[in-house]
Amino acid sequence: MGFFDTLRRALGGVPDAETEAPADRRINAAWGLDEPAAGEAHAPHPADSSAYDRLQWEKKLKRVLDELPGSRPEWDVLTTEARALGFDPDWVAQRQVEEFLLLVRRAVSDRVITEEEHRTIDLARALIGIPENEAEAALHAILAEAESFFDKPVQEP
Repeated sequence: MGFFDTLRRALGGVPDAETEAPADRRINAAWGLDEPAAGEAHAPHPADSSAYDRLQWEKKLKRVLDELPGSRPEWDVLTTEARALGFDPDWVAQRQVEEFLLLVRRAVSDRVITEEEHRTIDLARALIGIPENEAEAALHAILAEAESFFDKPVQEP
């Protein structure tokens, strides 16, 4: 009956202390089933998210931005997932801006910015919530850096 007692406890019931096996107590302690009382809500906070969760979310962020505009429907899911995992909103915003800047850098890496890349960059800017003047300043800085590196101007096709 040890498993059923553990299950009952996880679902909010309290197993009989006399019938709870030592192994059940170890499982309860390891999984944190002893900590919050039944019915207590536990809101996640940044310390609750693991490095694995953050890494996986960052990979999704990169993929969603890379595949815009086709991945636009996934944006809301991505932002909801960040909140559900308890990520710090400042950290999320910082990661989004960093990925936006990398998106711009990839667009200018071949020294030609296509109309499709323009639309993708503008959509990413709007989704992230970067003000147009800040995005424009970042774009000009990246363009100047690319032109200095390539010693040639970046062009539109």
